[in-house]
Amino acid sequence: MSYQVLARKWRPKTFEDMVGQEHVLQALIHALENQRLHHAYLFTGTRGVGKTTIGRLLARCLNCETGITPRPCGECTSCTEIQEGRFVDLIEIDAASRTGVDDMRELTDNVQYAPTRGRYKVYLIDEVHMLTNQSFNAFLKTLEEPPEHVKFLLATTDPQKLPVTVLSRCLQFNLKRMTPEHIAGHLQHVLTEEQVPFEEPALWLLARAADGSMRDALSLTDQAIAFGNQRLAASDVSNMLGTIDQRDIERLVNALVERDGPGLLSEIGRISDFAPDYSVILADLLSLFHRVTMEQVVPGSADNALGDAEQVQALARRLSAEDAQLFYQAALMGRKDLAVTPDARMGFEMTLLRMLAFRPGADRREPPAVASASQTTSSESRDEPEPGPAASSPTEVGEPARQMAPAEPVAAPADTAPTAAAPEPQPESEPNSNPNPESEPQPVDSTSTGNGPGPEQPGDDSWLASLDAQADAMEAGPSEVPNADPEPPVAPDPDPVPAPAATPSASPAPSEPRPEPAPEPKAEATASIAPDPVPEASGDFVWERDFRSLEIVGMPGNLASHGALSWDGDTVVLTIDEGHARLLNARHEEKILAGLRNRFGATTELRIEAGEPGPHTPAAYEERLRKARQQAAEESIRQDPAVQSIVERFEARVVEDSIRPIETSRR
Repeated sequence: MSYQVLARKWRPKTFEDMVGQEHVLQALIHALENQRLHHAYLFTGTRGVGKTTIGRLLARCLNCETGITPRPCGECTSCTEIQEGRFVDLIEIDAASRTGVDDMRELTDNVQYAPTRGRYKVYLIDEVHMLTNQSFNAFLKTLEEPPEHVKFLLATTDPQKLPVTVLSRCLQFNLKRMTPEHIAGHLQHVLTEEQVPFEEPALWLLARAADGSMRDALSLTDQAIAFGNQRLAASDVSNMLGTIDQRDIERLVNALVERDGPGLLSEIGRISDFAPDYSVILADLLSLFHRVTMEQVVPGSADNALGDAEQVQALARRLSAEDAQLFYQAALMGRKDLAVTPDARMGFEMTLLRMLAFRPGADRREPPAVASASQTTSSESRDEPEPGPAASSPTEVGEPARQMAPAEPVAAPADTAPTAAAPEPQPESEPNSNPNPESEPQPVDSTSTGNGPGPEQPGDDSWLASLDAQADAMEAGPSEVPNADPEPPVAPDPDPVPAPAATPSASPAPSEPRPEPAPEPKAEATASIAPDPVPEASGDFVWERDFRSLEIVGMPGNLASHGALSWDGDTVVLTIDEGHARLLNARHEEKILAGLRNRFGATTELRIEAGEPGPHTPAAYEERLRKARQQAAEESIRQDPAVQSIVERFEARVVEDSIRPIETSRR
């Protein structure tokens, strides 16, 4: 006996054997049980989801010798002949090959004749959307009012091409695409019955490759059994499909999460030996990071549709929300760029290296050591005679510092110190002067500021690190000269010499330093700008009211503003709700702690707790202020004599939703 392919051998014989499509089967079973049968049914859906199979099962249900039933016996003559494809009253028509109007006229002429063997004459027309307009017009009247012994079963993969006049005459059932879970489960059952050994990852590879079609999954399984010599191994299926194993995706992601650059390149090299489709790999990564983000935002939402729910949940705990978004966007843009890269592997490699290099908190690497070593000796010789043509005067440096933020002007005089070395004896005692540590590393300042010739500069630790430190300083609030050394903002020291450059009340162009304490005016100036209705008392800090004076900005400031503060000794306990606490990472906590230490001292520690913060949070406080201002503005408009006069004279109406209070600037 010749071999029968799995897709035909395992075609469902009853409604109970069908995998999925419960919404269609339920309607048909109830209609058969209650004898509420329509004369025309339309089944739509992608290829291989069971449209023709359901049509044949319905024909058996209608013509079973035991009666009209949703559970045909399968043993009578009608059931056997329909199952074997030789039932005379089941007419299957391929509309793709019989599209002419003459074919449709022949069909309508034969409709009037009674069935030969069965109870109903069933016309099963596949790919009905391929009929011409003339054929549909010849078919419409018969489709609307057929004889009682005729049932029309139409199947199509493209219902949009059907005329609305046909759609309105049929009961339409939309068959869903098969989920990978359904396909993998059915394949496991089939292979167990066929006694073919298999690996579970191989089933998931076949389920994903089938793309929602059970027939395609069974056909691919036939091919995989032949490829693996009567055995299904994940590696064999991966080679056959030209894809990579899901375990390879896991290894790539683990290398990214652990910041393992050599391991990542080694894994890419190993994968490239299989000549995979890199666009498909990036699509798998996109799907993975999408599900990771869903699990982070809505815990418990990760399903096992791809057989990797545990991996998704573990990654959601290990990755921050920023990392997941960065990886997703990098994979999305990399997949788009694959079409224009000279080599597909190059584009794929650069995409993963972007994820690794630009991940928040990633180390910035300096230029090659050979170049920096060769330039160090020349830069040291240039550092000594540098008189300062690239450095600005104190007036020019101090003015931008005040415009950016009135916080810390320490770095500005540090750059001008070498210029004033001749008239002032102060720079000669720099190594022994503790109050002004910014002036100690003069050679480093000259190289890191970038004032000297660009190509010959060696950079101190890293030119990227310098840019990164300046960006962090700008984000945290303290201002400094754009070309200043990135190290002073990390540990600011209240030096009485440069203080007037950052004091808000200082003159526009201070030419001489004034011995005024810098920290106190900074806090008072910040508090005076904040739109709090209650004046700030000296030395009295109220968390919800004075939070903005800490100058914690950006994402850390937004997250901290949703928390309630309490003290446990020298430890600040910040209680934040579960949704915002999940977005916090170590980098955010460092910036929040830096703001707290600037206010309360260097011994201050921070502890984040997830819980209910209550109403005493800066965000809630500002929302109350906003509502109060809005109410005051609306009341002011209502009480305004001019507005009242216009309302009375012209029967006007005040649209209160359009009233906006005047917002005072915080900066």
